Amino acid sequence: FFFQAHVKMQPHGTSIVLSTLLTLMLIVPATMSLGLSRPQFLRTITIATTTAASPPLPSATTFIEDPRGFAYSVLTPPTSELRPVRGQTVKCDYTLTLQSFEGPQIDSSRGFLGSPLSFPVGVGQVIKGWDFAVRDMGPGERRLLVVPASLGYGEKEVGSPLKKIPANSTLYFDVTLVDIGAVPNFDQKQRDWLEAHPEES
Repeated sequence: FFFQAHVKMQPHGTSIVLSTLLTLMLIVPATMSLGLSRPQFLRTITIATTTAASPPLPSATTFIEDPRGFAYSVLTPPTSELRPVRGQTVKCDYTLTLQSFEGPQIDSSRGFLGSPLSFPVGVGQVIKGWDFAVRDMGPGERRLLVVPASLGYGEKEVGSPLKKIPANSTLYFDVTLVDIGAVPNFDQKQRDWLEAHPEES
């Protein structure tokens, strides 16, 4: 069947920066531990994508429903088996739209003045949907993500008057994992924090 784009989705906190503030639209306070366990069950769905994006999207894409609440489709496979560990810094290019993949664009790291978003994955520095999805991705991998409000910004309205994300919005991301940084060497305080904030299953 065709997934019509009204799944439910959230974040935890709201540090938003648009354009200059928009570049970090994904960032949330680091008080939440967001992690992932490998999916035990996956179901495929199909979403129609009719718009040209950068790079172009296929006209129709099969999505996998992850049991943690979001859906994804792998457009470009990873170049290696490497996957980021929790707390490791990654760089991602992304485009965010609302309503559908051909809906209004809210933010993008792509383009003449754009640059990849860098963040430590799996420790609550970005919305939960990203922490879950990016931890499963490999270098060079490109995915489409459908993130419900419960794994995005929840009941909060975020952004600026010109680039606003309404409360309870489903988020549509085109994400490429550009780079995985060095394996982190955590100090004792960081190890204690990770132990006190285990990954979600």
